[in-house]
Amino acid sequence: MPQAGSQAELQASYPSPTHSSPMIQRRVFFLLAALAAFAPLAIDLYLPSLAHIADSLRTTPARAQQTVSVFLAGFAVGMLLYGPLSDRLGRRRIILIGTVVFVLASVACALASSIEQLLTFRILQAFGGGAAAVVSRAIVRDLFEEREAARVMAMVGMVTSFAPMIAPMAGAFILQLGSWRYEFVALALFGLACMVGSHRLLPETLQQGHAQASLMAAFRGYGTVLAQPSARRLIVAGGAHFAAMFAYITGTPYVYIQWFGLSETLYAVLFGSNIISLVAFGYLSSRWVARLGPAKLALWGSRWALAGGALVLLAALPGQTGQWNLAGLALGFLMAVGSIGWVSPNTMAQLLAAHPKNAGAASALYGFAQFGLGGLASVGVSWLHDGTAKPMAALVAAFLLLAAWASWAQNGQPAPEQGHPLA
Repeated sequence: MPQAGSQAELQASYPSPTHSSPMIQRRVFFLLAALAAFAPLAIDLYLPSLAHIADSLRTTPARAQQTVSVFLAGFAVGMLLYGPLSDRLGRRRIILIGTVVFVLASVACALASSIEQLLTFRILQAFGGGAAAVVSRAIVRDLFEEREAARVMAMVGMVTSFAPMIAPMAGAFILQLGSWRYEFVALALFGLACMVGSHRLLPETLQQGHAQASLMAAFRGYGTVLAQPSARRLIVAGGAHFAAMFAYITGTPYVYIQWFGLSETLYAVLFGSNIISLVAFGYLSSRWVARLGPAKLALWGSRWALAGGALVLLAALPGQTGQWNLAGLALGFLMAVGSIGWVSPNTMAQLLAAHPKNAGAASALYGFAQFGLGGLASVGVSWLHDGTAKPMAALVAAFLLLAAWASWAQNGQPAPEQGHPLA
């Protein structure tokens, strides 16, 4: 399979304050952003069609909603497989394999004739998509040292943050064309574009000296990573913060629309404002990380998020629907959700910098913690539902307290031994 360009050329593809980038190089940057966006696109694009899917496949709405749950599970398990495989077989090959599986499974979803078939194909679709998400982060680690990797990850996060806002609108438009099946065709085309782009633009970034000697050694990388307390703290910090966002995503449609009586339009405005805050925090991270370092920015982000979580909890505990309660929730979520733009890229960069030979495994553990804890948070909001904002607020605050504890504990420890950057 032909290789596309060199590592030096790929490094030059990221926009930087110190140099401009040719168009083909910018395409590589946006390709990595697209690879990182597989999960939000595959989840959010078809959400407007869940009721139509239930009617079309003659099943219940609850059964149709399970297509979201099985996707999250398949995505998390897929990352655990692909991470070590990429440490042994290389990044490029695993991305191509994963995108092929994603494309074929998306086509199968579009052709499903029963809810059982759709659930099965959604698991396979998620299993393929997990490769793109986990390996794209390892590629950034291969190419950049810690601070620059944190900057690039923050910039990628800025681009992918728009996916949860754009995908439902795109899905609603596609649904108007006549069928929910067209949305899965669109996902297949998206995966195909990423597959072709990866084949043409991405070189192999895993240097031979950093490749694992065998598949067994690659999977033992999980133990190597988890044996370090610093790695466990970074994984918990990133995963718990992500879980708080899942609790927010799960709980706010009811809280804002049913509890506070807001219109769907105003809910969309509040939801979109959190996306904007996430992008803004990511931009600040990309600008400040070279001067302040990933550890300090991650700590700042955790403190800011915990303050937002406390504000959310204070606004929800009275069980009232006044304007001050609504304002407290909205402001608290702006702080808590937006600060992911500080926490996520900087905790990830620290983790991967400490494990150059197990970057794929480390990335997989980080992603598994995000989606695993996120799934628990989502289920918890549903289980604890009492008709008020209290359960959601309590879970958001609890997960942010856990994330802040992990960040504070990490900040008080010596920095982990760094691997030599490949660039």
